[in-house]
Amino acid sequence: MKLLKLKSGLYKRILGVFGAAGFLVTFQACYGTPQNFVTVQGNVKDVDTEEGVSNLQISIYSNQDSITVQTDEEGYFNQSIIAESDINVKILDVDGEENGTYSEFDTVLNNDNHNLEITLQKD
Repeated sequence: MKLLKLKSGLYKRILGVFGAAGFLVTFQACYGTPQNFVTVQGNVKDVDTEEGVSNLQISIYSNQDSITVQTDEEGYFNQSIIAESDINVKILDVDGEENGTYSEFDTVLNNDNHNLEITLQKD
């Protein structure tokens, strides 16, 4: 009788290990490997008036991900991106003469500060 209980306990442990391993494999297959999300946010202002510039195209990209957003009415943008290292930010004025024509801006973020305050000159 003791031998039967011992075998039963051993089988439960073995099945428990395989059950946990199966759960972990299934979880990773469904949800993937955890990613390093970084939030990049900022405000773009006119250098002369110090007012926010709307409708600028903000391209944010890294080796793992890329996304394009636009500044809101007050010149703000906020977006998360998957990034393991440097993040590139490029700003283009794509609305033409609607709010003036602004020069292009391009920078690389390689530190922990992903909050940008940018001033642009009209062309």
